Amino acid sequence: MIQINVSVKARTEHVYLLHSNRERCHRLLQKKTLAEEEIIDFLIALHLVLEIGINALFRHIVIPTIKKEIDEFKIMKNLDNVSFRDKVTMFVYTSNFDFSGKLEIASQYHQIIEKLKDFSSIRNQLLHGHSISTIYTEEGNRHSELRKAISSAEFLKRHIEKFRFIMEGMRFYLDALGSSLTASGREGLKKEYLDYSFLSTAK
Repeated sequence: MIQINVSVKARTEHVYLLHSNRERCHRLLQKKTLAEEEIIDFLIALHLVLEIGINALFRHIVIPTIKKEIDEFKIMKNLDNVSFRDKVTMFVYTSNFDFSGKLEIASQYHQIIEKLKDFSSIRNQLLHGHSISTIYTEEGNRHSELRKAISSAEFLKRHIEKFRFIMEGMRFYLDALGSSLTASGREGLKKEYLDYSFLSTAK
């Protein structure tokens, strides 16, 4: 008699924060104009979409490659202690990629490392309580740097463009990653964690 032991294991990720913040961004972009408070909400929500998506993506990429008998929750905890910016930097520099004649495109998307830094700075200022203020004087009104930035329509447009570029770059690198991921598996990860179609209404 031949006895076969089959071990089946699956893991689910809670994606409420990811989906709800995508929806919040999409809903705000439906408006012709945004009040300052709505711009702040949008900037924070868009950052959450990026950070949550990248952190979840790396859990899916890294955990299946670890062969040691280590508890998965311990691995996840250690991964989650690494900032999403550092994850992307290490991913770009240390992963095994097959660019198949697309080295020039890979070099272009190398900029995602620097763009992540720029993208994160506005969220850091908002959540760390940097001043959003105006000083009124007889000579005229003076606005804090953060208020001047978020009140500019051009700034919001550039911020959305940075987000799209980062997502496009991550999708490119994921496709080029040398791993056991199937084509459908990669597409699933891109759809779940690297999607930017909710910004389709942004001009």
